[in-house]
Amino acid sequence: MMTPIARFSEGLHFHSYQHYRTGTLTVESVVLKGNPLQDPATRAHPMLLPRTSPPQGGYPVVFVLSGFTGNGPNAFNLKTFETNLPATLDACRARGEAPDAVFIFVDAMTAWGGSQFVNSEGTGRYEDYVAHEIPTVLRQNVADLATDPARWCVMGGSSGGYGALHLASAHPHTFSTCAAIAPDSFFEASLLPEVWTALPVLHKVGGIRGVRDEIKQGRFMKRREAHSVLNAIAMGLCYAPKGDGVEWPVSEVTGQLRTEIWQKWKAHDPIEFLRAREDQVEQLKYFFLDCGNRDQYHLHYGARQIRSVLEDLGVDLAYSEFDGNHFDIGERRPLVWKWLSRIWRM
Repeated sequence: MMTPIARFSEGLHFHSYQHYRTGTLTVESVVLKGNPLQDPATRAHPMLLPRTSPPQGGYPVVFVLSGFTGNGPNAFNLKTFETNLPATLDACRARGEAPDAVFIFVDAMTAWGGSQFVNSEGTGRYEDYVAHEIPTVLRQNVADLATDPARWCVMGGSSGGYGALHLASAHPHTFSTCAAIAPDSFFEASLLPEVWTALPVLHKVGGIRGVRDEIKQGRFMKRREAHSVLNAIAMGLCYAPKGDGVEWPVSEVTGQLRTEIWQKWKAHDPIEFLRAREDQVEQLKYFFLDCGNRDQYHLHYGARQIRSVLEDLGVDLAYSEFDGNHFDIGERRPLVWKWLSRIWRM
C-alpha cells in the first residue's frame, strides 16, 4: 500500500484564491476599550489583497459590513453545496466582474448580535472604530492604498447596508462610495413589529437580564421569537439606550407609541438621517442601492423612500430591485463588485 503524500505546517490553511492573497489586520482598539457590553477591544479582520501590482493612484479599498448576527470573519466559513463569499468574489474577478481592490471584512460584533456600526452608550463606539481607527491602521500596515475617498467603498446588506449608509453619509471624506443592499430602514414597518413581538417575551422572562440568563443556559434560542427579541434589544441599545437597558418606543401595556421616545429611534432611520446630512451626502461620489421586492421586513418600501431622498439630493445613484426577498441578499453582492469594477475604471 502506497503512503499518501502530506506535509504539516503551523496554522490553518483552508483558503487559496487565484486573484487575491489573504491577510489579517488585528486591531487593538482604543475606542472599544471598556465598552458597555464588555466585548473584546482587540479584533481580527480577515482581508483579501490583489495579487496584481497596484494601479495608478493605489489599490481601491472595500469595507465589507455584515448583517445582524453576522460578522466579517464568518464570511470565510467553508460551506457545503455553496460557495462562500471570498470564493465567489475570486470567481467574479476571474470573469473581470470584480475589482483589484483590498477587501477588509469588518468585525463589529457585540454580545447582542450587532452594533449597527454606530456610536452608542449602550454598545460602544463602533462608528469611531470603523470610520477612524481601522482606516488609520490599515494605511499604516498595507502599502499602496488609494488616497481618493471615491476609491474607498463601504458596502453591506441588511444591517450591513444600514452601516454603509450611516458611515458613508457621516464620513464622506473616508468613504465616498457606498453600496447598500436591503438596508435597515422605514422603522415603522421593519422595526416596530419586532418591538411589539419582543415586549411580551421580555416581560415573561424578566427583561433583558432574563434574556441574557436564558442565553447562558442554552434555552433562549429555542424560542420561536428569539431572533425578533434579540433584534429589538440590539437595536434599542444602539438607538435609545438608557443605563444598561432600553427606552422602548411603545407602551408595554397598551402597545401605543411613546412619541418622544419613538423620535429618538426614528432619528436613526436612514430616511431621516440622509435628509439631515444633506451637505455630507452631496459629497458622496457614487451610490448603489438594491432591494428585493418581497422583503419580509418591508425594506423595499424603505429603499424606495431612500431612493427618493437621494435623487432629490442629486446623488449619482445606481438603483435596482430584484424579484426576491431578504434572504436573497447574498446573491446580490456580485452586482456590487461588477458596479465597482465599472466605476473605478472610469
